Amino acid sequence: MNRNKIIHIPDLISIGIYSALYFILVGVAEMLVVVIVPGYSYSYSPAMSALMTGAVFMLMVAKVPKFGAITIMGSVLGLFFFLSGLFPFALVPSVVAAVLADVVAYIFKYKSKIGLLLSYVIFSFNTTGPIIQLLFSPDSYVANLKERGKDASYIQNVFESISNYTGALAFVSLIIAAIIGGLFGQKMLKKHFIKAGIV
Repeated sequence: MNRNKIIHIPDLISIGIYSALYFILVGVAEMLVVVIVPGYSYSYSPAMSALMTGAVFMLMVAKVPKFGAITIMGSVLGLFFFLSGLFPFALVPSVVAAVLADVVAYIFKYKSKIGLLLSYVIFSFNTTGPIIQLLFSPDSYVANLKERGKDASYIQNVFESISNYTGALAFVSLIIAAIIGGLFGQKMLKKHFIKAGIV
């Protein structure tokens, strides 16, 4: 294998930095959703995250255009979901979405704008683990909330905000937000980061 395609220690450091930035922005996105959207609004946090993290994704891929980089960055969040006591399978969407996004970017050789945009849209599904449990496995979500010490009134408030169309709206908004966030990230990369010599 060409050594230029292998992830080395400096690459891991870069991936770690961008993963940390990504993690922070996802946290900020969740807080913004709580403030902006009334009720238990975490179903829409993946969309807000996708809207805010496009620049970090595009910059990381530009700095480390190697297979495995996207997988590592996406899996970090999934690991956090798992270790924080969320539904164990919350880890699965993070890893699957990250690997698929890596495959798509690899096919397009990490250079095609369309390919990287598609990769980012797929990658953005890595934050959906917790809401998949909420929307499609509510009994296990309730059990998880009880294990974390949430009382009956809190749990009732959670499900009062969930309707038959919440899942569809959450995933459609995620795709739209990822397209916007990805395009914005590409524009930022070209306008600021490349000119500044960061990539």
